[in-house]
Amino acid sequence: MDKIIKQKLDEIIDSEVVVSKKENAYKSIETIEGLYGVDLPLDYKEFLLEYGGCFIKENIMYQPIEVTPVTPEDGFDSIGGFYGITNNVYNIESIIQTYKGILGSIVMPIADADGGDLICIGLKDKYRGKIYYWYHENETTDEDGKEYYYLIANSFEEFISKFSFHERKNNVNIDDIELFLDEDLLKD
Repeated sequence: MDKIIKQKLDEIIDSEVVVSKKENAYKSIETIEGLYGVDLPLDYKEFLLEYGGCFIKENIMYQPIEVTPVTPEDGFDSIGGFYGITNNVYNIESIIQTYKGILGSIVMPIADADGGDLICIGLKDKYRGKIYYWYHENETTDEDGKEYYYLIANSFEEFISKFSFHERKNNVNIDDIELFLDEDLLKD
């Protein structure tokens, strides 16, 4: 793995949240590759072997190449963490089993995005090695064949290099908030 990318990962990974890596990571990678009938892109495979899976620090965000329907006005998106070869709920093998029927074999989920969406890595054809945002509200395609994958980066390493500290400004005016309470809540 590139030294600069490794340094970037060390900056953005939340080391306070420990993710236990499985002992036989190579076997898990072989299982995943067999399931899709592909070799995973080398930069991503190296990440899995080195980190296994991880959570990202708060206020660490990236700017995608293509904005998604849920990208805020400031242009920055965030993830909670990367799925990996782990012994917990972030186990990529179980995540793949959950989403393979929906996503097919063109892309594979690698991280969670806000609101139930996914960050995916392309496995085949024009998608190979690229990182995409999958917008779950529309599944994979509409009746015109338009895909609901939004390009984030042209490679896994490029994706990692896009992360930076970004504090979102809350533009909420307290005077604009109205509170309505149900009568039942007000009764003793």
